[in-house]
Amino acid sequence: MCPTDLDELGRLFHAAYLGTVDYEGESEADARAAVAATFDGEFGAFVPQASVVLEVEGRLASAAFITLWQGRPLLAFTVTRPEFRGRGLARLCVAASMQALAAGGSRELDLFVTETNTAARALYERLGFV
Repeated sequence: MCPTDLDELGRLFHAAYLGTVDYEGESEADARAAVAATFDGEFGAFVPQASVVLEVEGRLASAAFITLWQGRPLLAFTVTRPEFRGRGLARLCVAASMQALAAGGSRELDLFVTETNTAARALYERLGFV
């Protein structure tokens, strides 16, 4: 996952957010800009070695982006294309990110989640977040 993947990652983010409680009318170009901003450090320094993207059927299907926010690892984004939801891909991405962080000595991972995003909250609770 790197800045050369911006177009495809932007499409993944847009598809993942479209119609959800976190969607605020952003266009695909807005989603691409959010990905670029993540790479550029807007949400803390991007941590590529702990960020994960999964491809299914030749398409980016799910991803977890890790940054360092105020010196602490942050799960900045977790996204999954609607047609690939329910397959455990987000769980795999986040778990792989957590393992990479642990291998580097990190024992904690912060995140922010919309209170009404019940699917995301359930995922994070299953992974041990409180």
